[in-house]
Amino acid sequence: IPKTKSIPFLPKPQPPPPGRMQGEARLPPACVSKVLDDDDLLAEIIVRVGFPTSLVRAAAVCRRWLSHASDGAFLRRFRELHPPRLLGFYIAEREYPASTRFFPMLHLPPELAAVVHRASFRPDAYEGAHAHVVGCSNGSVFTHRASFYVDTFKLVFARHRPLCYERGMRMTILPGLKLRTSPGSMYSWAQLFSKQEEDGWSYFYLAVKDIMGAPGVLLYVYMLQNGDDVWCLHLTLASDLYPYQSPKGVLLDNKIYLATDDAIIVLDLTSSILSTIQPPHGVSFDVSGTTILSRADDGSVLYLIHIKELQLQIWLHNGDNWLLVDTICLSEMCANFLEDEPTADIQINHVGDYNEFVFLEMGRCVLYLDVKHRTLRKVYKMTADEYYLGDIYPFMMSWPPIFPTLSPARFAFCPFGDLYSVLVEFT
Repeated sequence: IPKTKSIPFLPKPQPPPPGRMQGEARLPPACVSKVLDDDDLLAEIIVRVGFPTSLVRAAAVCRRWLSHASDGAFLRRFRELHPPRLLGFYIAEREYPASTRFFPMLHLPPELAAVVHRASFRPDAYEGAHAHVVGCSNGSVFTHRASFYVDTFKLVFARHRPLCYERGMRMTILPGLKLRTSPGSMYSWAQLFSKQEEDGWSYFYLAVKDIMGAPGVLLYVYMLQNGDDVWCLHLTLASDLYPYQSPKGVLLDNKIYLATDDAIIVLDLTSSILSTIQPPHGVSFDVSGTTILSRADDGSVLYLIHIKELQLQIWLHNGDNWLLVDTICLSEMCANFLEDEPTADIQINHVGDYNEFVFLEMGRCVLYLDVKHRTLRKVYKMTADEYYLGDIYPFMMSWPPIFPTLSPARFAFCPFGDLYSVLVEFT
């Protein structure tokens, strides 16, 4: 009889020690606890989690971790290391009735892809009417609905928060704004500007009125501050320069900057003074889609983006002068796309704050240019039924994050996860 191979003895599973429940995670090693007890090392670990969502989960561990994550100096450093990420973009048609569609960015990290999957990016309808997207800012989407009457038309704006999971908190309807009309005059262009402040949001609505037979135009700026229940006419100015039909003006440091064919109009909302800035030498706004204004992340510096013959230039307005801060040659990047659109011109549709990305139009395609990493990729192609692309509004991850409120009697157990992997790499 052949000998059988002996089977090794398997020890009988032992019950968990007293005080520990079955399936409960074990406490971290002593070396990990020693590191996490050091406030300086703990801050260095938390700042490396990479995403605001991970930062919120870290803040929910305990009150001590929350105090680190919500500290002002810590948040400024976290933002410098991990700037807000682009989650997707809206395409708003310019024709009436206009439709708006949202497209998530491809190849998002799993952490952000889960955020996009849970969010609701369709602007909620109100009063049974269609809402048209007119802007995005810091995790919020702004829409408007227009009602036309004999001598007036009424605008109703709303602020949507797609990342807010509580349905009742997703949308805030702003007071209606009535604009008077008269024979021989028309509003040729308008834009909504939003500004987030410590006590809430403030809004400015700029309307350009063209009067038949009169030189120039009238500029009306309406203001709605946080807590107000009615718009007020903030200022009225006359200008002999005509803004573009669809320019993307920028608001920074209580000034509105608009592009015209000959110069940049500056509306000072504090002093109610209108002035102009000449563009850089050799740069003009006379050809649509070649030049656009942008601003720095902190809203204090003006940039100008110009494209000509597949060369993108970024100019910084420094006092009374313009400084060329970057030049990007797109010829090699566009080589693959030019095979599909060999005769297509390339134009600028939208730029992000602090010039980290640019949305370009080439033929029937939308291209996304990552300025920092010098990469270009196709993110959308128009269908056969589309004649015009429309306006692009990038949707960014909101900042700062909303931290949980922890009661003194509530404790959270930390399974470490991301923090433990960061700790291993850091140590």
